[in-house]
Amino acid sequence: MTIRQQFPFFTQTDTVYLDTAATSQKPQSVIDALSTFYSCQNSNVHRGSYQSANQTTSLYEQTREDVARFINADAPENIIWTSGTTAAINKVSRSLSHTFDKDDVIVVLGSEHHANFVPWQQLAATKQLRFEVVNVLANGDVDMTHFRQLMHLKPKLVCMQHCSNALGNIHPIERLVEEAKSSGAMTLIDGAQAVAHLAVDVLDIGCDFYVFSGHKMYAPTGIGVMYVSPNAAPKLLPSEFGGEMISVVTKQNTNFRPFPHFMETGTPNISGVIGLSAALEFIQSDEFQRAQKSEAKLYQYMLDKLSALPNVKLVGNRERNIGVASFYINNESNADVGALLDQQGIAVRVGHHCAMPLMTALGLAGTIRASLGVYNSEMDVDRFIDALSKTIELLDI
Repeated sequence: MTIRQQFPFFTQTDTVYLDTAATSQKPQSVIDALSTFYSCQNSNVHRGSYQSANQTTSLYEQTREDVARFINADAPENIIWTSGTTAAINKVSRSLSHTFDKDDVIVVLGSEHHANFVPWQQLAATKQLRFEVVNVLANGDVDMTHFRQLMHLKPKLVCMQHCSNALGNIHPIERLVEEAKSSGAMTLIDGAQAVAHLAVDVLDIGCDFYVFSGHKMYAPTGIGVMYVSPNAAPKLLPSEFGGEMISVVTKQNTNFRPFPHFMETGTPNISGVIGLSAALEFIQSDEFQRAQKSEAKLYQYMLDKLSALPNVKLVGNRERNIGVASFYINNESNADVGALLDQQGIAVRVGHHCAMPLMTALGLAGTIRASLGVYNSEMDVDRFIDALSKTIELLDI
């Protein structure tokens, strides 16, 4: 069985799926894990005294250990479950808000997804902080000169994406974190686009927070991860309240359990965690690693084909990239291109990709984004290029 044949989606449709940066398709092993849980194991975690509840709790907590190893975290206790990257960033924002004073500085990259931009912008407005945005170069990379200028402001927090969701650029995250730490800043990394493509080592990176979503790494939707370093953990306060995170409740007062327990309230997304466990096993398999190496070659193949088409303008760093071709066609509507490709069975994403400040900085209304996964092939790219060529011809009539 080929790796593509492990994805039921492709047995149900003839669509060329080039939108993995938005969400990856799910392998059968992940789907089976969800089905088995709900069919045979369904029970809550940490609360039952019966066999299936204990088994579910064991698998749930084993996945926390697996994630910690996957990103080389200090310990499983430094892994917090969330519903996704956006929820994790907002949780950090709320839990850290008490540490900020008027005129403190928060810095974000100019290429950020709105999820790692708007929460900090809004926190800055609420608490009268300085909100600074790092300039981007013409290819969407970080303007390191401007970044270093902003570090002279001694920011309290620097937030940065590991890879651009809109362009696929891989940022020099270790260097950025090192320079931010030298200025005395805490650091948060949005790793949503990185974890399925790069080897992530949070200890090597040296960040305080690293957040990502399961659904972009072949796992279910609705499950996310928030890594918190031992240095950052004491600075966090509870931001949500309810069951599971308390130790004693009286009519007058509530005492909370220590970190990390007070960061997780109520019944969690148990099935999502179990699905994430299956996805971790999938992406750490030898078969996946071989397919990922082929994906890198396929990316170059796609770039070469796109570069040969008339009026196609590629955007982004094409040498340090996770497999995203972001482009536009001179004098043509991205939405029209996307609609015509869809009519030919090609699924791509068009628009600003939740990165409007980046598009504004590049002088673009948006781009057409084709992003690869391990299930894509040269045949997919050939069909995409053929459909795009026909689209260009139709628009030129």
